[in-house]
Amino acid sequence: MQIKELVSKLNPVKVNYCGKENIEVKNIAQDSRNPKGTVFFAYKGESYNSNKDAENIYKSGMAEFIICEEYLGDNIAHAVIKNGRRLLAAAVSAFYNEPMKKYCSMAVTGTNGKTTSTYIMESIFHEAGMKTCRIGTTGIMIDDEFVEIDNTTPSPELVYSSLARGLEIGCTALTMEVSSHALAQDRINGAFFETAVFTNLTGDHLDFHKNMENYFEAKALLFTDTYSKHRVINVRNEYGKKLAGRIKENLITFNIFDNNADIFPVKYTSTVYGIDAEISVFGKIINIHSMLIGEYNLENILGAVGAAYSLGISLDDIAKGIKNLKNVPGRLEKFSNKNITAFVDYAHTDDAIVNAVSSLRQVAGGRIITVFGAGGDRDTAKRPRMAYASTELSDITIITSDNPRTEDPLKIIDDIVKGVKQGSKYYVEADREKAIAKAVSIAKEHDIIFIAGKGHEDYQIIGKNKHHFDDRLVVQKYLGAL
Repeated sequence: MQIKELVSKLNPVKVNYCGKENIEVKNIAQDSRNPKGTVFFAYKGESYNSNKDAENIYKSGMAEFIICEEYLGDNIAHAVIKNGRRLLAAAVSAFYNEPMKKYCSMAVTGTNGKTTSTYIMESIFHEAGMKTCRIGTTGIMIDDEFVEIDNTTPSPELVYSSLARGLEIGCTALTMEVSSHALAQDRINGAFFETAVFTNLTGDHLDFHKNMENYFEAKALLFTDTYSKHRVINVRNEYGKKLAGRIKENLITFNIFDNNADIFPVKYTSTVYGIDAEISVFGKIINIHSMLIGEYNLENILGAVGAAYSLGISLDDIAKGIKNLKNVPGRLEKFSNKNITAFVDYAHTDDAIVNAVSSLRQVAGGRIITVFGAGGDRDTAKRPRMAYASTELSDITIITSDNPRTEDPLKIIDDIVKGVKQGSKYYVEADREKAIAKAVSIAKEHDIIFIAGKGHEDYQIIGKNKHHFDDRLVVQKYLGAL
């Protein structure tokens, strides 16, 4: 693709090619800390305006052409556009020859359940004979090639380069988590999914969205004609009902407790060994067994069933794909020794704690001991709600640190403790490893230890530095010492 071809797709306000219109675009850089490339794409973001760096980047020779939101003068090869952040995704997609259009694709959004839903869907795709790309919180998996990422929905460059790589090695199916931030910030502009799943919506990320209505409206964008064709909605949640009410066609509803939905369980059992369910799919019955546990994972399964059904995958392949998934990293991931079982989970909202602990209560033979903290520099309003959820539903709660980032860990804990249910049994231990060790030390036979907040993460962010820390390794260490 030549520079003039790329620019033509962006509806520029003004262009100065300065004789460079026929240069082949080899890459598009967007990070002013590493701007070297054929094209540097500048825009005003939430925390930084890279337009101010564009002229120096060009004059230093690090980029041959600039795409930006401000006029840089007649002697600089550049194109001026409106809303650079929105157009960046479209530009990168065009550069990689719009690879998403070549995939059988499923996207999922919601406060909880996104990662698990993509893993279930990936397993179903595999059973249907398709190689997959999976993009989400735990990273990017291109068939069996892993790419580490920092955000639930990564940059357009990472998304589209990964999809292009997937096509090179024969991938035909895509399952992807889409965050409210990515939708609000136009980071997936130009993307289109054959089917989109809504899991639920509860209080989170209000430091960014300011209120639940803004949060909901960001999520709702995925279910417009701009981004998706089929829409699979959990109507158990009030926000799901509201969203479904807006959709006039290609709607599939699911509800774990209502047989008026298109997809619902006729009957089911959930034990520490998994879920067995008889599910009605538009009146057709599918029998499933899953190694996942709990009602909220049954909801994730129903959403994946709806997505797969909308894509024309057979009920037989759907059932086999669900059965083949053994676990999801850091999502009620199980470890046990001497009849004490620990589950490590990514739950980092009050609703996620309620869902997880309620599910564990259904299979617990003894007490539930919950260990959790809350992230620093993030939504502070949920901290006391998390404490109430844990202390109301658990027998014992140990409040600790999560990723404190630049906040004082003790200040975060103070915020959490304000929500503790009166009369409940809880401890405070700021050192996360010591908190997990304490949970193991006080556990008795048949107790369940629930370690929430970090899940698959193998680090802790203290200040601005990452330190290696993995809840899964820590709990195995202390369980193994019993």
